[in-house]
Amino acid sequence: MSLHQFGKTRGNSPQIQKYVYGKIYNAKAFNLCSAMPRFGHSGTLTEQQIKDLVALLLDPGSPVNK
Repeated sequence: MSLHQFGKTRGNSPQIQKYVYGKIYNAKAFNLCSAMPRFGHSGTLTEQQIKDLVALLLDPGSPVNK
């Protein structure tokens, strides 16, 4: 799955921010068959790192959304 224009197509509402944070934290909570690692649940990323990643993905000015 490409992350190109991730936030541009989804917006950055509080609901989307919460969803994206949760998906990064524990993708299996949303889809048991997900191949995406459970970055927060496993301790791979800290809470702040996940917040930073959510900001990168959803910020309209981010290179991801250009």
